[in-house]
Amino acid sequence: MSTLNSDADPIFESHRRLTAAYLKGDVEAILSLYSDNAVFMAPNEPSVFGKAELQEWHEEYFGSFRIVTVEQTERDVTMLDGWAIERWAYLVALQSLSGEDRIRDDGRFLHVWRLEEDGVWRIAQTMFNSIRPIGSGTSRFLVRLKTKTGST
Repeated sequence: MSTLNSDADPIFESHRRLTAAYLKGDVEAILSLYSDNAVFMAPNEPSVFGKAELQEWHEEYFGSFRIVTVEQTERDVTMLDGWAIERWAYLVALQSLSGEDRIRDDGRFLHVWRLEEDGVWRIAQTMFNSIRPIGSGTSRFLVRLKTKTGST
């Protein structure tokens, strides 16, 4: 087992492509970086299983939000035989497409990447969260809930 903290790790380019795809709201590019049977765990939501559910989640997400900026604040990669465990922290600004104020958040991702038979690293499991308390103006969940219920 080894820990990498440089851009010379084997999943760095995939990590960069994933971040770029989120900034563009490019669901197809995002899905290409996930395994067919991936598990995706977003805060305050049920787990998402497989690419069909991943596509639905991301289409709904980008139907409600646009990522304005994302800044990586730390990143660590641990390599195992055919697996990579990536932990990274970020600062993000999101714009609600319904006119709500911009959301700023500090959060963390944990990705479990697998080297698949075709030689491509893809995410098998991912989980992310916010380090800010719910209700502090950062919760994407609360903005979506307000939009669905029509409350302000």
